[in-house]
Amino acid sequence: MESERVLQQNLDEKSEFQRLFQMYLLFEEQVERPNAEVIRTALEARCGKTDTVSAADALSSFAIEAYKVTYQDGEMPAQVMMADVTPFQSDTITDLERTQFWTMPDAENVLQRCRYKLMISDFMAAGLDYKSRCDLLADWLETAVSLFPSCCAIWIPSSGKLMHTAEIIENPYEGAARFLQFGLNIRFFTIHGTDDSLIDSLGLFALGLPDVQYHFHTLDPNDVSRHAFSVAAYLFEAEVPVRDGETIAGLLDGEMAPDVHWPCRFEMALIQPSREVMDICPGEYAAGERE
Repeated sequence: MESERVLQQNLDEKSEFQRLFQMYLLFEEQVERPNAEVIRTALEARCGKTDTVSAADALSSFAIEAYKVTYQDGEMPAQVMMADVTPFQSDTITDLERTQFWTMPDAENVLQRCRYKLMISDFMAAGLDYKSRCDLLADWLETAVSLFPSCCAIWIPSSGKLMHTAEIIENPYEGAARFLQFGLNIRFFTIHGTDDSLIDSLGLFALGLPDVQYHFHTLDPNDVSRHAFSVAAYLFEAEVPVRDGETIAGLLDGEMAPDVHWPCRFEMALIQPSREVMDICPGEYAAGERE
């Protein structure tokens, strides 16, 4: 992993739990949006009974019976929404975000080619438990991709992840964990003027979970990146079992080693956006000041 850009971060940028989880399909050419009944039928084939709430092309919405949200007055199905196709301007993606497209080496070329976007999201789904919500988001994204064969990239603002469509079609995870493919990004930064590095995850905050963070020197960033993804996935799967002050298995010769204990504590992120992270102190390789 390598980044050559020197960036000034905006420490006022804050990220919070996403009540609407937005995802964007990107296109090189203008595409025709299917009508509401075609979308509903595709959703029903994947998710079971689905009702059309709004058939408007500008913003259609669909209620999916399999995903029920409990309210004081009873249960209601969560919804998903699809906007219309609109122009896409690649400069809406920031320089900092562009340094973190690790899974897409041709990202700049793809962004320059894409001239149109289509937004999809959930709606009234924030009350679901987060794993059910992730199932819904993955179902919806996979359905939308199937409806637009010419979609060439997916942009997820909350994780800062840009992906080829094939990465969604060939998602290696199952169930709620499919979210990790698009909703979680592992970022790498070098701290200007020092020999220090910082690796963090971005995306779990959108579900109300903490991201992870490592401030270190000397260690191989690729090893730390794999460790970060493993720990973030563990927090996701096990519903954040690690508490402040506890330890997790660290690295020894690039591999996770149960006999190496790295302390964890919860704090605010060192790199924007501002959000809660589980800071993992890598022992003798730690950089920065820790209490």
